[in-house]
Amino acid sequence: MTTFSAFDHAMMARALRLAQKGRYTAAPNPMVGCVITLDNKVIGEGHHQQAGTAHAEVNALSQVDDLLTQGKLDVDQLKYTTAYVTLEPCSHTGRTGPCADALIDRQIGRVVIAMQDPFSEVAGRGIAKLTHANIQVEVGLLADESAALNRHFLSLVERRRPFVTAKLATSLDGKIALNNGVSQWITGPEARRDVQGHRAQHMCILTGSQTVIADDPQLNVRLDELPDAVQQTLASNPLAHLTQPLRAVVDSNRQINEQYQILRDAHPNAPTHIFTPDNVTITTAGKCDLVAVLDALAEQGMNSVWVEAGAGLVGAMLEARLIDELIIYQAPLLLGGAAKDAINIAQLTQMNQRIELDIVDTRTVGQDIKHTCHVIYPKG
Repeated sequence: MTTFSAFDHAMMARALRLAQKGRYTAAPNPMVGCVITLDNKVIGEGHHQQAGTAHAEVNALSQVDDLLTQGKLDVDQLKYTTAYVTLEPCSHTGRTGPCADALIDRQIGRVVIAMQDPFSEVAGRGIAKLTHANIQVEVGLLADESAALNRHFLSLVERRRPFVTAKLATSLDGKIALNNGVSQWITGPEARRDVQGHRAQHMCILTGSQTVIADDPQLNVRLDELPDAVQQTLASNPLAHLTQPLRAVVDSNRQINEQYQILRDAHPNAPTHIFTPDNVTITTAGKCDLVAVLDALAEQGMNSVWVEAGAGLVGAMLEARLIDELIIYQAPLLLGGAAKDAINIAQLTQMNQRIELDIVDTRTVGQDIKHTCHVIYPKG
């Protein structure tokens, strides 16, 4: 078992922070960071900004090249360098060249990798290339943190379906709207800005036809409402731009047409896809099969889906075990028993049928409470 030093941990943590700069622009590619050191000093670092632009390793190596050009670094010193990379360097030529080859060409002496890339075009080949070139390779430093960072990418690669996060905005008594359907606004402006930041992290925003009919939402990322922290992260990616997510609607009854904004303003920079019984598999009840919906989104390369929908669609997705995470904004108000529930699921008859939530983070956003929860489904 490899033993990593405190310095190794610090540098990989730094590489992970760099990788996070691609949170809003790197998809469908993974977020990757790279730090290159010599004599316990950083001599190059970089991250991947957007598909088609240089990968993290190449951006870090360009800083090393600058030092060589300036005479501040000697070629002979490169064999004493260490590169810390949050994901296995690629070994194939896609829109850019293989990063493993770039590290070999610069004669980097040691490469520490957080985790192996399960993508079929890589899957250990990058590690094998480096090892074959007599580079010392060590794998597994902060692997869990790297996997958590790239859970969207890994979901599509390993499970062949997108990672699904559903958002709820509720009162403290678990209601999302008055009995007459009025819901604007339950949560405050700070929470709504926070939601814009989450939309920006996802490749697709999914809703149901009843939400479209009731609220006529645009369901896009409103750039002027993004939180300051998101704006700062976007500014750190000068070669990248934010891509509007695909908007998708489950419309089993074929009710959505161009009178609604989600179709009326659809264009290449803000596309919309409507799922109906005409273009997706249906259930025996004549409804759009939600598994088939996610399969279709996966075929379009969507590795992450953000769900903003009513109680019916959210409940159906939970019953189908398709939601991986719930983000719940709770406002400090009560709407009463006649108001609309946040989630509709079938009546349970035994406690072992319950769906559990592992609350991994709780914080205040303005006056509202935000819970981030992993969904744990009953066994069997």
